[in-house]
Amino acid sequence: MPRLDGFELRELRAADIDAAVALGTAQGWRDRRRFYDLVLRTSTCQPLAGVLDGGLVATGLATANGPVGWLGAIIVAAEYRGRGLGRVVTEELCRRLRAAGCMTLSLEATDAGRPMYERMGFRLATHYHQIQADHLAERPIEPEGARVRRLEPTDLPDVFELDRAATAEDRSPPLGVLAESEGWVLEDAAHGRDGQAGRLRGFLLPSERAYGAIVAPRLEDGLFLLDFHRHVAPAGAHVRAGIPDEHRAGWQELQSRGWQETWQAPRMLLGPAPDWRPTWIWGQINSAMG
Repeated sequence: MPRLDGFELRELRAADIDAAVALGTAQGWRDRRRFYDLVLRTSTCQPLAGVLDGGLVATGLATANGPVGWLGAIIVAAEYRGRGLGRVVTEELCRRLRAAGCMTLSLEATDAGRPMYERMGFRLATHYHQIQADHLAERPIEPEGARVRRLEPTDLPDVFELDRAATAEDRSPPLGVLAESEGWVLEDAAHGRDGQAGRLRGFLLPSERAYGAIVAPRLEDGLFLLDFHRHVAPAGAHVRAGIPDEHRAGWQELQSRGWQETWQAPRMLLGPAPDWRPTWIWGQINSAMG
């Protein structure tokens, strides 16, 4: 397959964001300005820019979440497809993640990209169902024995621990960045004379493009946090979530509450399968970072 002379891969910088957003929207992606803002603020993200003749013609992102690394935002300008640029970008992302100590590489594939990933050895692990629902004016009622409140900095160690148990990844850097804006925790209701709250039952950290990182081991807690995300979203807005195949038990209930599936994306892996708990995961940071 012929390669383009002069094609160069380098770090994507703040000055490249306008061109990266334009490249994505030209390929049918939504405006990713907030996505790149999150990426450039996250220490474990390595965004790449593919440059030819001084212009940006490709992008890619590697995020090292401890033992698991995510690839995403791999976009090539339409006029340069079929020249091997997507493979060059993907191989460099894989190299960087392995250098960062990631044993397992993970991504969500598009229909166009999946054949290339399969040729590289990636295999199907599950699907994420991308679901969407409108703002919920009425505040949902917490599950029995639970209360929801705003996240405090002192909650972060427990949030990171619960997230590691769910994902088998260390996502503390991006979650910490999201927590700088806003977040909520669901915990056992206050008890005893001192009024101390109980253990953490779940969390919600809203992300860009109306997504939210949501983890909750219990079915009723996950359903509540999804609807609570709808409630705290602005009136007239909607929210999105990505839930794995393993949530079949909750899908009928979600549909009855107004959630609709917009598309599915296969999660593909290269390397050992992580010892994760997919039924604890109710929302994603985004499709490129897990």
